Amino acid sequence: MKQRFGRILSACIACVALIAGPALAQATLTIGAVYVGSVNDHGYNRSFHDALTQVARDVPGVKLIEVENVPESGQSESVMEGLVQQGAKLVIPTSFGYSDSARKVARRHRDVAFEFAGDGDTESNFGVFFGQTQHAMYAMGVAAGRMTKTNKLGFVIGVPIGYSLGNVNAFQMGAKSVNPAVQTIVVVTGGWSDKAKEASAANALLDQGCDVVSMHVDSPATIIRTVEARGAMSVGFQSIQARELAPRGWLTGIGFDWTPFLTQVAKDVMAGRFRGQAVYQGLGRMVVVAPFGAAVPPDVQAQVRRAADEIAKGFNPFTGPIKDNRGRTVLPANATVGNDQMGRLNWYVEGVVGKVQ
Repeated sequence: MKQRFGRILSACIACVALIAGPALAQATLTIGAVYVGSVNDHGYNRSFHDALTQVARDVPGVKLIEVENVPESGQSESVMEGLVQQGAKLVIPTSFGYSDSARKVARRHRDVAFEFAGDGDTESNFGVFFGQTQHAMYAMGVAAGRMTKTNKLGFVIGVPIGYSLGNVNAFQMGAKSVNPAVQTIVVVTGGWSDKAKEASAANALLDQGCDVVSMHVDSPATIIRTVEARGAMSVGFQSIQARELAPRGWLTGIGFDWTPFLTQVAKDVMAGRFRGQAVYQGLGRMVVVAPFGAAVPPDVQAQVRRAADEIAKGFNPFTGPIKDNRGRTVLPANATVGNDQMGRLNWYVEGVVGKVQ
């Protein structure tokens, strides 16, 4: 009887091992990361590479496998499947366009944890996360508004989705808070990574008199280099390492710091505690302010830090009354746009020169 009970117990334990998925503890962990571009882009992809490299250094037993330049197509599904076959028990799909492919692979491999940099529904082995940059861009606008001499700021965006519009709006509102005469001119390239169009966009803005330029594209490198070559100033985005590209014209910027979050995720997978959740964090957590350039005076630095501190403590610049750049009231008094609503934003604030496409 005891032997029979022992066999039944062993069988039950085996069943649990099959269905528990990423909840089983393990001493080592292979992390597979998929990037839409190069990890040397000084931007979005580099921010993940830097963070995951640090995780592999800091957490004993972690091995990192990275695949760069993976299109947002069926090819990404094959790449993620390949990472699982190589032993990855934590997969990080870093681009929004990987969502469908990542979910397909995750559903085939419930014993593998997926942490998707984007949005959407969660599952037991599928978490979603991202950094909230829109409020933080208000502080960047403060820097630009104080430093401009022409009162014309430029902003290059790849695709005019709500999150991009939110970055532009917060930038303009921050600039206007310290410089009522300032305006922000927007150029849309139509893609997240098109170096030729990004260079043309930056030059077009400079030709119109903009002397500070920021951006929302995957890699800020082309824009920052173009602006630097023409003696203007830049505010960076995605990775704080972009400051290396502009020794003279760099003001500051915001970048992603995924390291604390991904370190915890790795430890949770290894300890058998992983559960898919939606995690979105802003300034002071997943989003950080870059060091200031040498040209930024101490009083401007202090003003930008104060604005950033207010944002980190909960100040929401998207609080009405707010008018759009066509004169319509888009937010009545005391109404707000929260971070969870930013994706649906479809207007530019007063002072932005551009049309929502």
